[in-house]
Amino acid sequence: MRLKKISFILVLSLTLFGCSTMNNTNQSNPVGTQEYAAIQPYESSDSRIKHASLMSDMQSRFFIEDGLMELSKTHFPCSSVAYKTQTFLDYDELDATDGSRGLLGTSRDDNPNGLNPSSDEGFDTGNGTVTGAIILVDLYELDWYSDDDLQGISIGMVVNDALEDKDGNTVEITQERLKNYLEVTSSHLVSYMRERFNEITSQVPIYIACFSLDHEGDTLGTYMYQGYFEGTQGDFSNLNMRWMDVPSTVFSKQASEFSEQFTEYQKAIDPVLADYSYVVANARMEDDEVTEFQITITCHGKTLSEISAVTQKANDELSVFTEDSCQYKVQIVTDTGTYAIISRDPNQTATQVVTL
Repeated sequence: MRLKKISFILVLSLTLFGCSTMNNTNQSNPVGTQEYAAIQPYESSDSRIKHASLMSDMQSRFFIEDGLMELSKTHFPCSSVAYKTQTFLDYDELDATDGSRGLLGTSRDDNPNGLNPSSDEGFDTGNGTVTGAIILVDLYELDWYSDDDLQGISIGMVVNDALEDKDGNTVEITQERLKNYLEVTSSHLVSYMRERFNEITSQVPIYIACFSLDHEGDTLGTYMYQGYFEGTQGDFSNLNMRWMDVPSTVFSKQASEFSEQFTEYQKAIDPVLADYSYVVANARMEDDEVTEFQITITCHGKTLSEISAVTQKANDELSVFTEDSCQYKVQIVTDTGTYAIISRDPNQTATQVVTL
């Protein structure tokens, strides 16, 4: 089901959140009002192979990149730039398996640019020292261009929020120690990229947002810290953008009214959902407010008339959600794939329905 959900989110993002008034001669034409245009012809990076090998969950990988694009709009307006992906940090730059000299490896004599502590170095977690710590998990990169001129770079730095000590115990990294590591490591990475690639001059700003994985599984991960580099000096500040499964205990605690409305939504749709159907959701929260709510209704073994009735009911009952500033997205999934997409934009009461 997750693969279908990701496909739905990608399609909906491209069709509903487009942006740009810019006129790069080599960009695609975004639709809507708030989406970055892609530089054409689009060039895939082999770094996606590395991303998939490091994190098998497609949903989490999508959230990392989706969040990085959203956060980047503060520094790189989508009306001014178009994007490429992983132009500089390709597979070889990242990979550190089998003794390779990649950035994701440990710092050692034959890999001086490795961004994880050396294998014999103790890392102070704030809850004890762990040797051979692997803190940095992955690096996502978006490159912002105006025609052929590089205007900036955004990097999503994915980190563990806990480590395993030599006895197999889980040791959490305190926020203070994690932020200290991120500031030092971000500065090293920026210096490396400016020295390594001629195109990345000191005039090219680099934005780094740090995505912390959740070892307890309460959330799907959180963007918790950010740095903006003009030259080699970074300006750092806290972030609080996280994704949660719905229903879940932690979401109920943090957004009780929203959680109750989702339960009401489930109950309202239940009469038209026969056996082998279910309703789940994901919520994106920023500063403890729900800003995007993605609902997936999965129906097995249903006729066309039944699916049509479900779609109508799912659309009508969106009115149960009273948070106006939130973006709502609903996907109706059948055994043959996505049947319908429903959306409601922030500060709107009208919905858009597309059947496929």
